[in-house]
Amino acid sequence: MKVLFFHYSDYLEIGIPGGIAVLSALLKGHGHQVGLFDTTFLKPAAYRRSQNAGSAIFKETPYTLEDLVEDDPIVDLKEAFLKTLKEFQPDLLAVSAMTTNLDEILDVLRQVHPECLVVIGGVHATLEPEEILCEKVIDVLCVGEGEGALVDLCNALEADKDTKEIPNLWLKNNGQVIKNPLRHFQDLDSLPAPDWLIFDKRHLFRPFEGKVYKGSFITNSRGCPERCTYCVNKVIRKIHSGCGSYFRRQSPQKTIHNLKTLKEQHGATWFKLADDTFLLHKVSELEALRDGVKDLAINFGCSVQPLTINAEKVGLAKEMGCVAMTVGIESGNQEIRRKILNRSISNQKLERGIRTIVDAGIRISTFNMIGLPGETRENVFETIKFNKKLGIKAANVYIIYPFPGTEIARIHGTNFRDANGKMIPMNEAAVFNLSRMSPVELEGLRKTFNLYLVLPEAYWGQVKEAEGRDERSQQILHELESLANTYV
Repeated sequence: MKVLFFHYSDYLEIGIPGGIAVLSALLKGHGHQVGLFDTTFLKPAAYRRSQNAGSAIFKETPYTLEDLVEDDPIVDLKEAFLKTLKEFQPDLLAVSAMTTNLDEILDVLRQVHPECLVVIGGVHATLEPEEILCEKVIDVLCVGEGEGALVDLCNALEADKDTKEIPNLWLKNNGQVIKNPLRHFQDLDSLPAPDWLIFDKRHLFRPFEGKVYKGSFITNSRGCPERCTYCVNKVIRKIHSGCGSYFRRQSPQKTIHNLKTLKEQHGATWFKLADDTFLLHKVSELEALRDGVKDLAINFGCSVQPLTINAEKVGLAKEMGCVAMTVGIESGNQEIRRKILNRSISNQKLERGIRTIVDAGIRISTFNMIGLPGETRENVFETIKFNKKLGIKAANVYIIYPFPGTEIARIHGTNFRDANGKMIPMNEAAVFNLSRMSPVELEGLRKTFNLYLVLPEAYWGQVKEAEGRDERSQQILHELESLANTYV
């Protein structure tokens, strides 16, 4: 059985998707052939070097990702996909889609018209299965986790057996839709190490603190115990009621095995643990991880839930190679956090947790959202000033996107499609108009957030000028970016 994965990504949006990597390893283990069509390094005609929409503040590295693609030719995506289909001749095309790239994926499939069976999975397929299965180019849809479902589907197709009763799959059948029940959650220890071999090696470009390493994303847990109003985890947990514990962890031994395997196969020494909350592990589990990982001489970054932070756990993480942690601040206004986002943690507790990480000598970055329901410009500056008070030099900032099924989307009755029926992309989230700011003002604050954060307040007047969209504002933006890089 020949299976071609379709990974749609914006140009140079690197990072190996863990789902496809594990699925590939599973299928290979069952004797199937695996191929990949990945758009990450297909250089578009409109590409211009060093083009970015927001403030880029970082320590310079000996070379950049753009240097690695400098000599790549311009590629037409449709022609490249047709060529791959012709050469690989898959029996099955496996597609993973998110809410914000679904339209682009469907457009490509409609243009190309694959002759093989097409199965689609991913978060949006789980949230809106009926909408997607209406598409003529989609034959099968996977709701929830895909490991068992995809293996069962491929095995059945290869053996020419019936596929109509495979759990987690929805299928078209003579104008009707067969909706199979969900299976029990996957045992994470039973999964193979991710298969990075099918991906372009440039996905492993990992800059950190002025140096370049090899590495990418890896997980040792699934799910999240939180119930934030802006996150789809709460919705997915409800969909999977009765399927087992939503939040699951691998054993430390399994995580150690995967890290060791990827280091040996690819020379990877810098990993981003993509778990929602790494320090939720018990102390005994962290000790086991430390004992097995410290001799691998790897570095990693992780996300941590503020209430799980204490000196003992942070110390154990550092001993095993943790050099970076990301903490969700969301908003510097704790009432907005509590009432709008269902994040009931005080600024004082947040500050104590972040200070613990800083005291351990681990680089700290924060996750922040703007454009929240009812938020004002003054509220945004509460977030900026709170980060500044804590000495944060690396802040990830996003305009909130009310994903399908989330509480925020339900309360505000958001429509995810524009007047032409197209899904609103992530980079246009300001048009949802949830805050008290205009989309133009909100986007201006997003792109200058880190300049306000890093530069002394004496420069804030100039930073405000950089919020605009005109040529003069862009010139000021780039000048201030260069200045800000001297402060990090």
